Amino acid sequence: MVTQELIQLIKTLSGSEKRNFKLYCKKQSGDKDYLVLFNIINKASLDQGAEAIKSQFRLKYHGKSFENTAQYLLRVVTDSLVQIRASHDPWFQQYHSLMRSKVLSERSLWQEGHKELKKAQKLSAGLQDNIMHYQTCRLELNYWSASGFSDISEQELVNAQMKSKSTLRLLHQIQEHHSLLELLKYRLTFSGKSLSDRDKTKLNDLLISELSLATRGSQHSFESEKLHLLFQSFFFINIGDYRSSLKSFKELNSLFGSNESMGRFSPYDYLSALEGILDSLRTISYYDEMPYFIDKIAQLLEQPQQEYFQTTARQVLYIYQLVVLIHQRELQEARQLADTIPAILLKKTSFGSYESLVELLFYVSLTLFLIKDFRHANKHVQVVTTLGGINVDTPIYKASRLLHLLIHYELDNMSYLDYEIRSYKRALRKSGKHLKVETLILKVIKLDLKRKSISKSQCTWKMMEKDIRAIEQDKYEKQVLKYYNFNSWVKEKLSTV
Repeated sequence: MVTQELIQLIKTLSGSEKRNFKLYCKKQSGDKDYLVLFNIINKASLDQGAEAIKSQFRLKYHGKSFENTAQYLLRVVTDSLVQIRASHDPWFQQYHSLMRSKVLSERSLWQEGHKELKKAQKLSAGLQDNIMHYQTCRLELNYWSASGFSDISEQELVNAQMKSKSTLRLLHQIQEHHSLLELLKYRLTFSGKSLSDRDKTKLNDLLISELSLATRGSQHSFESEKLHLLFQSFFFINIGDYRSSLKSFKELNSLFGSNESMGRFSPYDYLSALEGILDSLRTISYYDEMPYFIDKIAQLLEQPQQEYFQTTARQVLYIYQLVVLIHQRELQEARQLADTIPAILLKKTSFGSYESLVELLFYVSLTLFLIKDFRHANKHVQVVTTLGGINVDTPIYKASRLLHLLIHYELDNMSYLDYEIRSYKRALRKSGKHLKVETLILKVIKLDLKRKSISKSQCTWKMMEKDIRAIEQDKYEKQVLKYYNFNSWVKEKLSTV
């Protein structure tokens, strides 16, 4: 819905971006009902929904279409943001110069158009934006051809052609690298990570192809090096070579660090890489290695960044700080950290990363669950079920819903659980995708062990012990168990009843 997207966009604007937007609006004439809508959204509290904003707008403009105004405001705000970014961001500047070159060339202002084209070419070379660099090289050749090759020697023409060909070759190699990484992720996802000899052979074939690509002369390209290290770390994790994967992680972090002072460094890309590293370390239970990479996120936050970036980065920072404390069983410290998290980062209107918001809510709830503050734990995890817009098949959503069931079991809300388990089973049948740990938790809750005799519980343990071991040995189950070892809760219930 455009209204929700518009609210999200406006709520993520910084103070300077709002001022620039209003200056941008002053240049436009006519009725500015869209500006009134902007002010309504800007002043609205975080708890106000889209319907309340619509009502306020319609009170002021009875005959106006809210949907059309919202669509126009979305476009104007976006145009304003693009204009701001084009003034200082090299990535935007290269496209801006390319567009200027196109406009000037269409009006036969060839020399001025060529100057702008060279600007775009220089920027794209510095950013190692190979798609843009090839395009500028190709357009420059078109320019020389259209001008009758005036003021250019044959050798200069050949050199320009070779530069274009070299860029295209590098672009092709990067595309192959992306394809191999995507195939690796796909095969590991749908093989269930429980690899047969045939599966391993397919993975080894991918590895050989990737190594061949990495040694074809493109290893000095930032993009190629990044993809190579991502592939290597992902591959090593999934074959269980954790020492090699950790080495690749550290090399990847060093690669970003060495490019920080250059135009091609993107804090968003770096944050994404750090988040991927931390998620992988969590998956393989290398918790002691996490603080080094957590500190890198903290360092990013010390630099001036956009508010949206800061929100997402802070969410990721708190997530992995809680992960480490929970693993170390420093639960009171985890509780104290959870209490310091700004409330805005735990609201569905925080507009950071959706998945990061769900993870943060999960870990705050898990912290409270582990110290047996079940009511407050339920308050946080319940937000996940009301978020909307999140894929219910994602592992973090599954983990959150399972934790929600455990909390209600501890609160002895058995009537609610009967309804919720039926709902859960319907969802599993509908999606056709389920994990063994989901089936186990539903079974244990349905048994209601608190009301069983010790002998009955011992029999239950004997029946389930084999299932629990199978879950622990199944790498596919790790996608949910990396958030919390639900097996440990089952063992505790069976040993204490």
